[in-house]
Amino acid sequence: MLIDTSHLDTILEKRRSYIEQFEKISARYQYQLWNYKIQQQNGASVCCGSKSEPSKPLTRTDGVCCRGTKENALEYYTNEVEEYNKLAEKEYDNIIESRLRWRGNSLMRPESSSRRTSTASELYSLFLPRGVREVFGLELADFFCGTAIVEFKSISTKQSAVQCNLSGEPYWMITSDAPDPRDILWSNMCSDYKGIQKRRAIVQFLLVIAILTWGAFVSLVTNAANASFDNISKTDPFHNTNQDSALTAVLRAYVPALIISLILLWMPTFLFFFAMRVIKYKSFSECDEFVIKWSTAFRLTNIFFIFFSISLIQAIQCFKDDPENFLIRIAEGVLRQSSFLLKLIIIATGQETMLQLLQWRSLIKQAVCRPLVKFNARSKRQNEYMNDVPPFEQSFIFGFFAPTLSYGLMVALMYSYMAPVMLGVCSFFFWMATKVHTHNALFIYCQPFEGGGKVFYYWNRIVFVILYTSICIFTGLLALKKFASMALAFFIV
Repeated sequence: MLIDTSHLDTILEKRRSYIEQFEKISARYQYQLWNYKIQQQNGASVCCGSKSEPSKPLTRTDGVCCRGTKENALEYYTNEVEEYNKLAEKEYDNIIESRLRWRGNSLMRPESSSRRTSTASELYSLFLPRGVREVFGLELADFFCGTAIVEFKSISTKQSAVQCNLSGEPYWMITSDAPDPRDILWSNMCSDYKGIQKRRAIVQFLLVIAILTWGAFVSLVTNAANASFDNISKTDPFHNTNQDSALTAVLRAYVPALIISLILLWMPTFLFFFAMRVIKYKSFSECDEFVIKWSTAFRLTNIFFIFFSISLIQAIQCFKDDPENFLIRIAEGVLRQSSFLLKLIIIATGQETMLQLLQWRSLIKQAVCRPLVKFNARSKRQNEYMNDVPPFEQSFIFGFFAPTLSYGLMVALMYSYMAPVMLGVCSFFFWMATKVHTHNALFIYCQPFEGGGKVFYYWNRIVFVILYTSICIFTGLLALKKFASMALAFFIV
């Protein structure tokens, strides 16, 4: 059984933040003193510094923003670290005391550990929730969290435990395979199972609303791009005297697609934050699976709303007023929006694959941030951060790469029958993606854990859903174009 140390973790995290602030301010102050000493030795200003002796750093301790009182920063953070050291030691002693008490209760004889009969003074427990009783000290909080890890000596015993889900008893449990120890997010191990389920339901509800909002935004951008394309197509490019017309046409054609691609590029980062910090999954693989699921949902929503080029409310109203016209418009929209999807695939070929090859997070840190940093004025911890690899570039995270491949596969399968040029562009996209991901997997990434291949089961279902969806869409287009026999034959074969 894992001990609930969430309160101790909070204290240590706060203590760590104070230590980092102390090291940051101390390093800057020591650099200023060193610079002032050099100035005094040379008798002139060095590096545009002041000749006056630097004052001790100050910080505002109470109040918000600039309303607090100023105190000596080094002394303040030193006192805070010492205070949190005492709190951490006190909490650690409480954990050890509770552990010994629970161990003593588990070793008591059955007759001494039998439950006492309820008295009238204990009837409050029937009317007050457990959380309220814990706040007022009427009941002790749970010492153990709702997670236990058991290691078996044989595979047969382990399989028997996995298949034995006890239920129908006052104290029941659900068993499952434990992940790789390197895959466990130990900061989330004290999260309650019911709490995870509630937070996941809330986050998924908000993501459904976000998907509908995202669809409306995609429809707005697509309509704006189509309007710009229609305005350009009405002009005669051979007799246009404006020299910037070609550049303007390229910008109007690709800027909307670039905006959508950039948002989709950052989408997995936000989803991973929700999975790890909000829902608080207990393993990295669960976070990865959550990112794959919802990132693919956002990308498929992008494709379908590009087809319609209208918002969800307008689609429902159009279907209510004239269902036949609504179906005809969908059939026309699928063919008309092929140029916009073609631009998205072209941008994905040059943007998402090449950025992964360049390791753009490390590139920004080393090429942009490093020249602007004075390493002598920074703490050792901050300098080590500049040399560390960003977390999302340390390993091959499928949630960041798999949805892009599913996205290209969906476009290729749907337009391979209607627009053969789309198949060639998507083939080039997959060729580039294969080269980039193979190179990164062999020479760049180092997997810190093994997830057991669970993600591939889910990804396999996504591929089959995409395949059957493309078949249904093309069958529907044939039916809307009055080719009923061909549609039936294509769907069956």
